[in-house]
Amino acid sequence: MTDKELWRRMENLATSEPSLEREMSFMLLLKQAYNKDMKLIMSCVYDPVRPGLAQQGYMEVMGKRMLVCFTSKQRAKQAKYNTTWDIAKARDLMNNMFNKDKIAGMVFNPNDEKMVIVLKDVLLPIMPGEKPKPEFYRE
Repeated sequence: MTDKELWRRMENLATSEPSLEREMSFMLLLKQAYNKDMKLIMSCVYDPVRPGLAQQGYMEVMGKRMLVCFTSKQRAKQAKYNTTWDIAKARDLMNNMFNKDKIAGMVFNPNDEKMVIVLKDVLLPIMPGEKPKPEFYRE
């Protein structure tokens, strides 16, 4: 599966009716993206002091962060939440999430009727094992 195929499958799931099956299928796609070192579309803010370094965009929800991602480039371009986006390795994004207590999960297509929420606590049992801190990791 290519990155574009991954995004197409994620988009197809996001546009389907919400259900437990949809949420589980979405998490299994994330696991596959992680294991195969594929890429996700993320909201980000570039660091003006360190060119090329981006901080992932997030939403604050009840004192915890939800990392913002998108299921397609089109949704990223149309997002009302943040106009800056890029592509990054799923493994880096998810290892960052797994290693920080202040991050509760990921939200795909925020503020959109086709939003998908993935909670870290639900994803962890599906993805057991060590989660190394990514390069340039910061608390």
